[in-house]
Amino acid sequence: MLWVKLGQKAINWLIRCLDDPDPSVRISAAKALGKIGTEVAIDPLIKSLDDPDPSVRISAADALGKIGTEMGIELLIKCLDNDKSYLRVMAADALGEIGTDATIPKLINLLKNQEFAATIAATNDEDTFQKTMKALEASQERYQLYKAIDNPKPTPKPDNPEPITNQSISILHLSDLHITTGEQASLWSYQLAQDLTHNLKIPNLDTLILSGDIANKSTPKEYDAAQQFLHNLCQDFSLDPKQIVLVPGNHDLNWELAKEAYQLCDRTKDHDKLQDGHYIKVTDEVIRVRDEAKYRQRFAHFRQFYQAIKAQPYPLDYHQQGIIDHFPEQNLLILGLNSAWQLDHHFRARASIHPIALTNALTKIRRNPNYHNCLKIAVWHHPLNSAGSDSITDQGFIEQLAQAGFRLFLHGHIHKAETSLFRYDLSPYGRKLDGICAGTFGARSKELVPGYPWQYNLLTFEGNQLTVYTRRREEADGAWKPDSRWTQGPGEGAKDHYSIEL
Repeated sequence: MLWVKLGQKAINWLIRCLDDPDPSVRISAAKALGKIGTEVAIDPLIKSLDDPDPSVRISAADALGKIGTEMGIELLIKCLDNDKSYLRVMAADALGEIGTDATIPKLINLLKNQEFAATIAATNDEDTFQKTMKALEASQERYQLYKAIDNPKPTPKPDNPEPITNQSISILHLSDLHITTGEQASLWSYQLAQDLTHNLKIPNLDTLILSGDIANKSTPKEYDAAQQFLHNLCQDFSLDPKQIVLVPGNHDLNWELAKEAYQLCDRTKDHDKLQDGHYIKVTDEVIRVRDEAKYRQRFAHFRQFYQAIKAQPYPLDYHQQGIIDHFPEQNLLILGLNSAWQLDHHFRARASIHPIALTNALTKIRRNPNYHNCLKIAVWHHPLNSAGSDSITDQGFIEQLAQAGFRLFLHGHIHKAETSLFRYDLSPYGRKLDGICAGTFGARSKELVPGYPWQYNLLTFEGNQLTVYTRRREEADGAWKPDSRWTQGPGEGAKDHYSIEL
């Protein structure tokens, strides 16, 4: 051990430093003892958990966590029953840091102890209880990981899993229409219906998903064209408007309305309280401050289009922009999210999912038993990863979707069909989400990605298997055809589809 090389005199000197009048010296001593890892320092470090300086207490707890011996565990668990709440919290943090299998039974016994429960209740110390639970969870998780490394065992595949659906389901996934005129609506709906009925043999659709950028500049005229396009598809494929899922993209907010929400004014000291992103700097003396009520109106034209299709307005309150579409006959639930809620003409790369919108939606899903066994799909516009700066950088929300039982997520924006995988658990049959990105259905030719023509996806479900068909159109007035870009392995030809086992 390192402390043997340093010598007992050096250890004793560091221990004496824990009583130094200078808090910075006590902090340094605690950190050094934690790095050395000597059991001799356990008792003095335990005493330092009662230090008047909070930074010293934190350093001592961290040091005990690094030492992590059986003796340290016992003493820290005793500290959880101390009459001083901050000492209990420090001990719980340290136990979470140690996280060995020896910690697990001791923490379980403590949580079952009636005297410990009485102390928590008497002092109203919910923080200690929560941190103790986290310490137990961290210990169990780390122990399971180490055990898996030491003695790997294959995770058995579930025997005869229940089929997701007992019927065939067809979902049309379009993205990035960028539609502008009625002429486009007529031509595009005809081309699409021709491909689905004659080439793919799809007589009816169960759901139509549009993952954003439906319009190009978010004007009423463009949405009139989009409404005509959808009306034609509804007639061709017996679609009820309730079967259409719509989420906005960055082109579905109106930049002119966004500009009107920013008011030019001289900068004062009061403006120092403004959060970054809530104003635009013009000069050091002049800024544009946004009016929040007007700012939300940049989605007003999309809202009216949404109401025309779905017979209800799209909520402008960001907290409510997690919309659930439930299809009980197909045992299907689709959650639509707005990844463009922070974007405008000036801030073009702030793609994100509003945390409260997600929380509100997942709470509704958790509390409704009719949703529990559904196949769950989430839809938004922006990618999790892209070559540009406009991807969703804060990706904690995807972990929440995995925990809530979502299996797929659909998006667009990057104008090329892609597939991806987010793994929440490492086991072969653990929680995961397959990502399905549709290419652009109707962007201007100069906005196509090299090597990627106009594209769309058709998703078909049979039992526990999903097949994604990708279609391509190379000429503006041409026909759709198979897009054989999905490679199958060395020596194998590419196909126009790929399969996902659910």
